[in-house]
Amino acid sequence: MHAGHTGHNRRTGHAAHTGHTEYAGHTGHTEQTGHTGHAAHTGRTGHAARVVRTLKTGIALTLILAVSLALLPLAASAETGAEDAAVKLNTLGLFLGIGVSDDGTPDFALDRVSTRAEAVTMLVRLFGMEAEALRRSWTIPFEDVPAWARPYVGYAYANGLTYGISNTNFGSGRAVTATEFITLVLRALGYTSGVDFEWDSAWVLSDTLGFTDERYDGSAATFLRGDIAMISYNALSITHKDTGKTLCSSLIEAGVFTEAAAREAGLGAAISVSISKQASVNTATPGALEFERAIFILINIERERQGLDPLLWDTRVAEVARAHSIDMNQRNFFNHVNPDGDGLGARISAGGIVYRYCGENLARGQRTPEAVVAAWMESSGHRRTIMSDRATHLGVGFHNYYWTADMIG
Repeated sequence: MHAGHTGHNRRTGHAAHTGHTEYAGHTGHTEQTGHTGHAAHTGRTGHAARVVRTLKTGIALTLILAVSLALLPLAASAETGAEDAAVKLNTLGLFLGIGVSDDGTPDFALDRVSTRAEAVTMLVRLFGMEAEALRRSWTIPFEDVPAWARPYVGYAYANGLTYGISNTNFGSGRAVTATEFITLVLRALGYTSGVDFEWDSAWVLSDTLGFTDERYDGSAATFLRGDIAMISYNALSITHKDTGKTLCSSLIEAGVFTEAAAREAGLGAAISVSISKQASVNTATPGALEFERAIFILINIERERQGLDPLLWDTRVAEVARAHSIDMNQRNFFNHVNPDGDGLGARISAGGIVYRYCGENLARGQRTPEAVVAAWMESSGHRRTIMSDRATHLGVGFHNYYWTADMIG
């Protein structure tokens, strides 16, 4: 077995090799290629890094939006009441309340009816898009949207997440119904009204999926902010119809909150379910997804031991890493630079990824993720790449026992 060797094309199988390091200029940045898995460092410009504790996967904007579109109808578990759900969501930065109580705690106003304007505002916050909403000016056709709600309604309307009740009215002050929420959530989860469910009996499917609990049928009375909190919390554990990822895992992947925070909020099972379902659809190599995620976890464990922030999973970087592992196997080489002369920096850029730093570790022949990371940690070059304080995101690619770990920052 041979752990990646920077700048060399070796086919012999000796233990992880950490030889020299080479630096190659890249778009005004420095690229360093390590050993025993090659380390290449360059960069990524302006991607806000949020720390993720374990498993994270890139989330398509459509999913975030789709889910947002959900202003999720609830699946409050028996033991998860409105207050508990609101507090847990608040720790994740998803449910901010309407102000502060006299004792300094958030005032969630859970017993108050929610308006459409408030609902959209909470929706945007719930899915981590508030900063984007506030950053831009939005053009909307509605005349009844208060100034404070315009960024949120504008964002949701521009992204097809919500519509008005007429050409010029959004219905800002109108109460939101349970059926409206449930319909939005189902759409967010990949279900289509008129095909997968009927909009006027959406609770039938939501009860089946488990994010509502038979309390929101057509006879349901007032729908409160407390219901929104419970719906939102329970929706984090529901998997998307097409992707197999839970909303919780998608938000971790997007950097909205960390896996550690999700586990502390009682969502560990939602993360495990998502991993299991994703593994079932990865057919590149038997066990490929599990191996890739295991490398990701093990690297973050090593970083945590040294007091470093864990890396955030980046799906696009993982695609670049996986393509390199496949390429090395198919074209019978083992190097950071492919036969076409493209090094890590070129491959990352070709993937449409902007960065300031990138690093890469390669390995070949090891049969387990543990053996790969152990080899890298025994090599000063590869260890240096893993412990880089400039790295913020990681993607891992495995194919036929060719292992590639790419980091960017």
